[in-house]
Amino acid sequence: EEMDLSPGALQILHLPNAGGNSLESEVLSFELLHRCFGATLLKTEMEIEYFPEYSKKTDYSVTLHGHHVGVSVTRAMKFGSTFTAADADHLLRKKLFGIIVSSQNVLEGHKWEKQILHVWASHSYVADIVTEQFQKMSDSLRVDTLLVLTVCTSDSKAANV
Repeated sequence: EEMDLSPGALQILHLPNAGGNSLESEVLSFELLHRCFGATLLKTEMEIEYFPEYSKKTDYSVTLHGHHVGVSVTRAMKFGSTFTAADADHLLRKKLFGIIVSSQNVLEGHKWEKQILHVWASHSYVADIVTEQFQKMSDSLRVDTLLVLTVCTSDSKAANV
């Protein structure tokens, strides 16, 4: 069954991105922020400009209640074994460092006030671990990043996130 996606989600889906296996996660991330919080798409990953050009990148930017916000999307899951605090720590450090770099390097006309780190978790216990590890991160690493966690189990229609 196909989802009825918003124009912003369709734009993310159909415009080029920086590669990787995250396109569906990014599309559904925007759709969730749009439907639940009224987010409006500003720029997709390849529309956001940086100096230097090959900087770490943010997945997309939105207007959210009058604020310009960058959004980075990731998945917290582990196939074949149990997701641990060490896995969450590694994932969060990597993503938060990327958020800091992309926020520092984004060009003036594309800047945001804050970033959201949207994490898709495979199970509720994974979301709990990610939340706990995020709270343990230093303020200098979290900076002004807001954490949004979405649990998407294999029973969900969007299990392929």
